Amino acid sequence: PHREGQRLYRSGDYGRWLPEGKLEFLGRRDTQVKISGFRIEIGEIENTLLRVPGVRDGAVVVTERADHSKHLVAFYSGQRPLDANVLRDRLGESLPEYMVPSAFHWRNSLALTDNGKIDRKALTALARDVDVAEQDHDGPSTATEHRLAAAWADVLGIPKDQIGRRAHFFDLGGTSLSAVKLVISLERAVSLKDLAGHPILADLATLIDGRSEQRLRAAPVTLASS
Repeated sequence: PHREGQRLYRSGDYGRWLPEGKLEFLGRRDTQVKISGFRIEIGEIENTLLRVPGVRDGAVVVTERADHSKHLVAFYSGQRPLDANVLRDRLGESLPEYMVPSAFHWRNSLALTDNGKIDRKALTALARDVDVAEQDHDGPSTATEHRLAAAWADVLGIPKDQIGRRAHFFDLGGTSLSAVKLVISLERAVSLKDLAGHPILADLATLIDGRSEQRLRAAPVTLASS
């Protein structure tokens, strides 16, 4: 408690008074963000990420898309890249869905400041373009792939020309909410289960085209009478 005549220091920490008169530390003010109405402690996500086997260093930053929606993006280093779905599942075991990053990006090492700390400003700037840089730039080739790319661009708030055939819906920032929007925009040509099982654009297009062919083969043929 403040005593008159003594100096106070702004610590940059969040805390709260408990009924018994103790202070509970809630985290650093500069690492707490609010996304979709949820207050998120970045440090808690990073600590969970660092407990995943194979992760040496990790950092989570926030990016804002063209539609002004905010997304969590994780960067990590380790001996080799890990499957993004595995990382997503591991973090989901301990964290609520809204605290699980929408994208995971591996680097040999994370950018550091002159003081040897993780350079969050540099990672935030990198996060805006890293999806494009790491994608296979082979653009959509079939009519279905172009249709999917346009739908993804609309619900994810990113330019269509940044979505390649091997783009991963969830690594591009897709969430459960945007997945529902996508299913609706495609007039339920795919289900949420389809998207979860085929998050790569080309794979999802192949699934859709395969079903169309099956329907055509199953359609009755009317023979013209002579």
